Amino acid sequence: MSLLNIALTGLGVAQTSLTTTSNNITNANTEGYSRQRTEQATRPSEFTGGGYIGNGAYIVGIDRIYNDFINEELRLAGQELKENEAYLSQAEQMDSLLASTSTSLTSSLERFFGALSTAAEDPQSNAARQLVLSEASSVANRYNVLYQETVEQNSYVNAQIKTLTEEINHLAITVASLNDAIGSAFSNGRQPNELLDQRELAIRDLSELVGITTAEQSNGEINIFVGSGQALVVGVEVSEMSAQASLDAGFQTAIYQPPSGTDLTTVIGGGELGGLLAYQKDLVLPVLNELGRLALVTAQSINDLQAQGLDAEGNFGEIVFGDFNDGFNMRSRSTPDNDNTGNAIFQVEITDAGMLTGSDYTLRVNGGNYEVFSISQNQAVASGTTPIGGTISLPDLGIDIHVESGAVQDGDAFYLSPSRRAADQIEVVLNEPAQLAFSAPVRATTSLNNRGDTNITQPTVTSTINDNNQSIISSSGGFPFDLVYDESAGAWQVTNGPAGFIITPASAAFDSGMTNSLSFTVTDGSGNSVDLELQISGRPQNGDNFTVEFNEDGVADNRNALKMIEIQTADVVRGSAGVNGPNQSLLDTYGQIVEEIGVVTATKKIDTEAYKALYDQAYNAREEVSGVSLDEEAANLIKFEQAYNAATQVISVARDLFDRILQI
Repeated sequence: MSLLNIALTGLGVAQTSLTTTSNNITNANTEGYSRQRTEQATRPSEFTGGGYIGNGAYIVGIDRIYNDFINEELRLAGQELKENEAYLSQAEQMDSLLASTSTSLTSSLERFFGALSTAAEDPQSNAARQLVLSEASSVANRYNVLYQETVEQNSYVNAQIKTLTEEINHLAITVASLNDAIGSAFSNGRQPNELLDQRELAIRDLSELVGITTAEQSNGEINIFVGSGQALVVGVEVSEMSAQASLDAGFQTAIYQPPSGTDLTTVIGGGELGGLLAYQKDLVLPVLNELGRLALVTAQSINDLQAQGLDAEGNFGEIVFGDFNDGFNMRSRSTPDNDNTGNAIFQVEITDAGMLTGSDYTLRVNGGNYEVFSISQNQAVASGTTPIGGTISLPDLGIDIHVESGAVQDGDAFYLSPSRRAADQIEVVLNEPAQLAFSAPVRATTSLNNRGDTNITQPTVTSTINDNNQSIISSSGGFPFDLVYDESAGAWQVTNGPAGFIITPASAAFDSGMTNSLSFTVTDGSGNSVDLELQISGRPQNGDNFTVEFNEDGVADNRNALKMIEIQTADVVRGSAGVNGPNQSLLDTYGQIVEEIGVVTATKKIDTEAYKALYDQAYNAREEVSGVSLDEEAANLIKFEQAYNAATQVISVARDLFDRILQI
C-alpha cells in the first residue's frame, strides 16, 4: 500500500476517534449514557523482498464501556431504595396522625373517663352528666376522624398504585420495543450502543417502580419478570398488569395480569409499587381494623353497663353509642365477590367485641363445602357443607355469620371484615344527660332493729340485664325481699319475697365473724332470672334483718358510674388470637398500636438511609466505569487531534514526493 493510502487510513481512524470523543463530551450529562471508545487495529502487512511493510490501521468497532454486575447492583439498590422511600413517606404520615396529641385517641378517652369520674362524685349534677355526653361525642368524633384520615390516605395510595401500574406497563412496552430494535441490529452483526443505553435506563426506571429480575438472551433481547417469576416482558411481547379494586370492598388495590387473571398482589415486592402494597398490607388495613375493634369495645362496654344501671328517672339505661349490630352495620361487614354466581347475602354480628382479633376473613364455597379462613392467622377457623344454615357461630372470635337471604353457589367468595368500618360508624345516640345510668338497680338496707354487729355490702347484679329479665328488677317484680338471720340454723333465710317469684337459695349458710359472699337468684314464672351477689360480715344476732330492694329514687347512687370508670383500666381488649380472652385495656391497646407504627417508621427510616448509601455507592461505581470524565475526554481530544494532524502531514509529504517524481 502506498504512503498516501496508509496516511488516509490514519486520517480515518483519527477522525472516527475524534467523533467518538466529541460524542462522549456532548453526552456527558445525558442520563444513562455509557461512554464509548474506539478500538483500532493494524491492517495486514504486505510481504516484500525487504520484509513485511505495514498497511496502516482500521477501526475494529466502537465499544460501549459498561459492567453488567455494577449495572445490576445499581438496579437492585434502586428498587430497594424506592420501596423503602414509598413505605416511609406514608408511614410517617400515619405515625404523625395517631401519635399527635391533637389527633390521638388517648387524650379523648382520658377526657371521657375524667368526665365520668367528675360525674361519679356528684351523680345528681346535670352539668356533670352533660359533660360526660359531650366527651362521649368527642370520643366518637375522634374515632371518626382517625378512620376518615386513614381512609383518605389509603385512597391516595390506591390512586398511586393505579398510576404506577400504568407507568410500569408503559416502560415494559418501551423495553419490548427496544428489544425489537436491538435484536434486529444484533442479527446484522452490529451493536447499537445508544439503544442499549436507552434500554438499560428504561429497565433501571422500571426497577424503581417494581421489583424485577432480568434474563438476557443470545439475540441481545432481555426478558423481565416480576413477583415470583411472572413474565412482564419476553422478547417483544408484553404481559401488561392491571390494577383493580380487591375483594375487600376496594380498600386495597389488587394487581392482576389479564387475560389469565393471575393475582400478583401478594408476590410483588420492590420498587415504589412494592412499597405501597406492603404499607397497605402491613399498616393501613391492620390500623383500620384495630381502630374499629377499639371502637366496638368502647361502645359495647359502655352500652352494656348502661343496660345494667338506672338513670336519673329510675329507668334502665338506653344505649349511649349507636347499635353496632343493626342491619346496615352487619351487612357492611360482608362483601361478595363480583364473580359470584349465587345470590347469598351475609351479615356479620359482633357477639363479643372483647373477643375480636382484628383479623379479616374470607368465606369460600368449593365442591359443596364452605370454609371460613382467617387472614391474619393464616388458617381455617370454620368449615362445613352447603347449603349453609342460618348462622355460622364463632364465639371464640366474637362473631356470628348469618345468612340474610339467598343461597351460595360453588366458586362463590365473600370478604368478611368485622371491625373495618366500626371507627367510622360509632356515634353517640343518647341525648338527655338524665338518661345516663349511673345508679345500680338493686340496693340493700339495714333494719334499725338489728342488734348484732353486722355489715352488708351493696348487692351487685352479676347476670346480664336484658329485655327478658329486666322486669324482674322493679318494685312490682322480684323485689323487695328480706334476709333474716336464723341463729339456730347459722344461716340467712329469705323471707317476704314477692308472689310469683322464686328466690334461691332460700337459706344461705353464714360463718359468723367472717366475711361471707352470698349469691341469690331471682326467677320469674317464665324462667327468666337475675343473679345477685353481696357480702355480709360481722356477728349477727337472731332476727337481724336486711332488705334487698329495687333502687328506687337512687339518683345519688354512683355504683354503675364507678363501673364505667373501671373500663379505662380493665382488660377489655384481646391482645392477640393466641390468648383466650381480653387481656389489655383500651389505652394500652391504642398505645401498642402507636408504638408498633413508631417502631416500623423508625426501622424504615434506618433502612432508607442504608439503601440510599448503597445506591449512591453503586451509582458512583457505575459512573467510574461508564460515566464520562471531561478531563479524560479533553486529553483524548488533544491526542486524536495530534494524530489527525500527523496523518495530514504524512499526506502532505506523500504529495511532495509525488510532485518531485513528476518533475524528474
